[in-house]
Amino acid sequence: MFDGVHRGHRELISRAVELAAKRDLPSVVMTFDPHPSEVVRPGSHPAQLTTLKRRADLVEELGVDVFCVLPFTPEMSRMPADAFVHELLVEQLHVAAVVVGENFTFGRGAQGDVALLRTLGSRFGFTAEGEGLAGEDHLVYSSTYIRACIDAGDVVAAEHALGRPHRLEGIVVRGDGRGRDLGFPTANLSHAEVRGSAGRRRVRVPFPSGRPGA
Repeated sequence: MFDGVHRGHRELISRAVELAAKRDLPSVVMTFDPHPSEVVRPGSHPAQLTTLKRRADLVEELGVDVFCVLPFTPEMSRMPADAFVHELLVEQLHVAAVVVGENFTFGRGAQGDVALLRTLGSRFGFTAEGEGLAGEDHLVYSSTYIRACIDAGDVVAAEHALGRPHRLEGIVVRGDGRGRDLGFPTANLSHAEVRGSAGRRRVRVPFPSGRPGA
């Protein structure tokens, strides 16, 4: 998903951009929309750190040529791993090299892993790299960890893992005027991507410790 385009994602993307430059090929980042969990288990997907447009902007800043968004459908969720590689990576994208995290899985039931990706790469003529997960002090940078930091109101830790401050985007609308009672300015944001169907929050919002933001 590359949700957040955090420091771990950026290492993967930088490696892909590097390989593309060496081979004089365009670099491509592939992501899904909607979140696969929302298709497989509706209502269970986590609130996202970044909107799709924000992700595209962040990826572009890293030097990526193409931001490829695959519509995730029930049919795709049932696609076997070898079919995913052959039909999407080989037939559609004509990949020469693939860079993923070492814990990457793909295909129906997450049956595919980096080892299978390398095997299929040998068959179809592309290389596959499984990069180690980025982190420090036994902490792995992940979207799940960053969401937990934001839920706890620890925006400093979230900023460290993201490599930049967490940001919300939207249109400022009139609220209840509570900022005057609090003694400092506040802003009420309205954005179509902040809430999805049934009012479920889709973008991660920081809360003071102890208040969930999902």
